[in-house]
Order: sequence, then C-alpha cells, then structure tokens
Amino acid sequence: MIKSFWNDPVIILYILIGVLVIDKLWSIYLIMREIVVVYHVHEVPEVLRPYLSGDLFNAMRTYKLHKSWFTIVNMLWMVVICGCLELYFGFYAYLWELANMIAWLRWMKHEVVVSIIFACIFNLYLLIKSVPGLLYEKYCIVSLVKRQPVIWYFRILNLLLDAILSFLIFSVVVVTIVFLGLALGNFAFLGLFVLALLATSIIILLLPYLIDPVLGKRVPLENQALKLELEQLTARVGFPMRQVHIIRVRDPTTGSNAFFYGSCCLKRIVIFDTLLLNRGFRSGFELPPEDVGKGLRDSQVVAVVAHELGHWKHGHFYKGLAMFTTQLLLTLLLIGLCFPHGPIYEAVGFEPGLQPIIVGYLIIFGYVLLPYFTLSNVCMLTVTRHFEYEADRFAFRLGYAAALRQALLKLYADNLSFPITDDCYSIWHHTHPPMLRRLAQLEWLERNHRL
Repeated sequence: MIKSFWNDPVIILYILIGVLVIDKLWSIYLIMREIVVVYHVHEVPEVLRPYLSGDLFNAMRTYKLHKSWFTIVNMLWMVVICGCLELYFGFYAYLWELANMIAWLRWMKHEVVVSIIFACIFNLYLLIKSVPGLLYEKYCIVSLVKRQPVIWYFRILNLLLDAILSFLIFSVVVVTIVFLGLALGNFAFLGLFVLALLATSIIILLLPYLIDPVLGKRVPLENQALKLELEQLTARVGFPMRQVHIIRVRDPTTGSNAFFYGSCCLKRIVIFDTLLLNRGFRSGFELPPEDVGKGLRDSQVVAVVAHELGHWKHGHFYKGLAMFTTQLLLTLLLIGLCFPHGPIYEAVGFEPGLQPIIVGYLIIFGYVLLPYFTLSNVCMLTVTRHFEYEADRFAFRLGYAAALRQALLKLYADNLSFPITDDCYSIWHHTHPPMLRRLAQLEWLERNHRL
C-alpha cells in the first residue's frame, strides 16, 4: 500500500497539500497560544519594574499582539491559501512552460538558462504576492524603534542594490544546482554537500576579517576600569584579551548584544558598543535623548562576557558546527532519495518524464521535506537553548550570577523584547530560553550554592 501511495501522483498531491495545511495550522495554533498569554498580562512583571515603564510595556504589548495577528493573516494568505492553489492547479509546471516560451532562441533552451528565467519569474511572483503584507507591516504596524528618515533616492538606490545582489547570488545558486544535477544525476546531493562544507569553511575563515566592515567599526575600549576587569576575567579562563573586540555599530538602533564565534586563532568575542552604558561615551550629550541611560554597567558587561566565555569553554561553536553538518547531510540524503522520483513532479502538474532540476529542489525543499524541517528545527533550537543554560552556569561558577541577572533584565528592557512568552511557542521558535526562565535558573543555582 505504501508503494502505491508513493507512486500515485494524485495521492502525493493531496498528501503535500495536507502536510502544508497541517504544518501551518500548527504554527497558527502556537501563535494563538502566544497571543492568549500576552492578552492575560496587563502589568509589568515585578522583576522588570525598575527597568521598564508601564507605558513602554503597554506599547510593547500592543506591538506584539498586532504583529502576531498580522503574522497569522499573512501566513493564511501567503502560505496556506496560495500554497494549496499553486499545488492543486500546477502553478510550477505553468511557470516552467512560461520560462521555456521566453527562452525563444536555441541557445536559451539549455536547462541552466531556462532555470534562471524560471527563478526570475518565480521571485517576481513572490514579490508581487508579498507586497500587500510588506506595505501593511511597514506603514500600519508602528515600530517601537525610532529610526532616522532616509532620503528617498537613497532608499531606492539601496533597494536596487539589494535586488541586484540578490539576483546575482540566486543565479549562482541556481546555476550550481542545475550543473551538479546535470553532471552527477541522482548523486548531485553529494556534490552539494561537498560545496556546502567548502563554503562553510571559507565563511569561518573570512568572517573574523569581514565582521568589522559589515557591522561597524572596531574601536578601542576607553573605559579603563572595564578593560581591567575584562583582562582579569579573560586571564582567569585562559582566553586572549586581544580577541575581545568592541564594535561601534553603524545602525544606532541595533540591539545591545555580545557574541562569541570562531575557533583556534580565529576565535572572537564581539561586544556591540550599544551594550556599553551610553555606548561607551563619557558624556550622554553625544547621544539622542531616548538613548541616554541605555546599556550596562561595567560589572554587568563583564557578566555578559563571562556568559560568552562559557560558549567558548564548552565548545559550543564546534558542537553547533557538527550539528549543522549532520542536519545538512541528512537533508541532502533525503533530497537524493526524493529527487529522482517522477510521480512527485507529476503531482504538481508536470508531464511524465519531465523533471526540471530547479523545480524539483523547490518542491522537495518547500513541501516534501516540510515535516522533517519542522522537527529538525525544533531539535536544533532545543540544543541551542541548552547551550545558553550551560553558558549561564559557567558565568555562575565564575561568580557573576547576580550581575548576569541584572544584565538580562536591563537588556530585555533596552532591546524592547516582550518578556512574557508561551512555553510551547518558545520551544518551536526561540534560540534562547525565555528571560524569566533564565533568571529562575540563576536564582536556583545561587540558592542551592548557599545551602
């Protein structure tokens, strides 16, 4: 019976539609749980009251609810309704036929050229489909972050540059996938795996040298008292202080943050200047009024760095890289299993024997492997949250639990992150544990330590 299901295009079509609907309805259910939790919170949690005013909390709550309802409506339209119609009426087969019609010259009939034309039409369709949602999100959902107005021609220029860069990157990806498919056939997934590992290695090697120009400008730490504390901390755990960098971020609305990445001589701890009190300026006069007082005191910055050192000490970079590689290999193996199966293409409207490479990857990635991606994402998020708890425990063992608690409270208030979340929603969406749970763990560690 399983074999008949696997070989029947009609049954495969309805399975794909059913999987899509069930997956997105589950996502909507999780968002509804989050909305219910937010609806029932009318006051600032007691631990946050010294850092967060009632008016700002209410604004954050309203924004959270508005954004959540918008996400539900947008998901129902963009993914569920349009996705089911696209599958049922053979939209991908129609676009492929249209791409072949546009490729009217003989040299354009090569699958690589037709695939690029198909990708351009498909991206244009996605853009048109998403315009109403983008306009509503931009002009109807009031942002909590005040941004400086951008001159209209700079905005148009940025959009054009982004579009050109996206097209070039996407074209390279399409050409690579199609050429590998033509050259290696059913074993193209192995070539993709090798290329992905190579690209990951290059990114790891280049990232330490690219992060400064991308995020902002590296600046010296002028606060000598903080510098001395950081030197003592890094010496205590054996991390080179020269690899702790302060970045003056280009966008002043960038959230307060610090992170660890890299390995061996390429490891770094990056501290955004927005994490420092008043961005590290000696006088608040150099900042807009709304930014004065934001950031952490010296002891709290050191506690955050102690947390990041926990990621380094426990080898989370290597573990995360191994997890990513395993997930990538499993994904490509599943693609290798599904890619040559003709009834999948027939299910979405193609004639028997017609199996365009780029369309195959879109269908398999977007629909066939949807349950696998959902479950693997939950597993990866569970691991990353465990990493955060482990890094918090490392900071506790160094004696920074109290300062880290205060830092978390201040950061959530400064970054305008709504502090209340549903546990089930958090499991499926958040890379970090909820703030209140992290606070509870640190308090539990301190209480048991005293006992």
